Amino acid sequence: MQNISISLSERTLNLEFYSGGEGMRPAVIFFHDIMGIVPALRKTAEALSKIGVHVFLPDLYTDGGAKYCIRTLFSTVFRNNEPDNNPFIDEIHELITAINQRDEVESNNLGIVGQCLTGGFVLHAAIRQEIKAPIVFHHSFGWKGSGIPNSCSAKIEQQLQGHFCNIDPMCPNSRVQKLKEEIGLKLEDYWYNLPHGIPHFFFNTEQGKEAFERMLAFIKLNLLQELE
Repeated sequence: MQNISISLSERTLNLEFYSGGEGMRPAVIFFHDIMGIVPALRKTAEALSKIGVHVFLPDLYTDGGAKYCIRTLFSTVFRNNEPDNNPFIDEIHELITAINQRDEVESNNLGIVGQCLTGGFVLHAAIRQEIKAPIVFHHSFGWKGSGIPNSCSAKIEQQLQGHFCNIDPMCPNSRVQKLKEEIGLKLEDYWYNLPHGIPHFFFNTEQGKEAFERMLAFIKLNLLQELE
């Protein structure tokens, strides 16, 4: 693992970089949830890098976790996952562009994973042509409708893998069903009898392992063109 930083318009973000090997390779951007970068996320990044993709873990709490959370929770555009005048979405787009342009990254061949706090970012990123493997775990923000404005969901053209909890007040079934209505068969959805926070259970429960293997297969297929 290597600690790196990327300068964006409004701030410099710290990231953990897990190399998938020598040379240019596809890359996965894996966002933490409200817990920040925890050991389970690092273990996931290491496991993903072993299949031959570079993995970036951005630390959205670079300037302090409480500061970031307070800013988001008091932002109407963030809570509703709106695209316009949303500095949080703008930052994610800028970060995607910066990573896509890095020398070690195979351009226009990126995956992105978000969960809870950051799950809504994946829905916006899925619109971008560089993102070939968008994966969302229970998007908690985007409180209206499907979790993303219909004007945005209508622009999603590629397959989106989604992982959801059967009982989850932070990402209710009705939100996911609305998303399925908007993007149809482009949503590959899986459901689990797990608490909110599925990636935290990747390596310690059977259903968590299933979620990890499904994510892994999706990344292999879409970034490496490998069939299981």
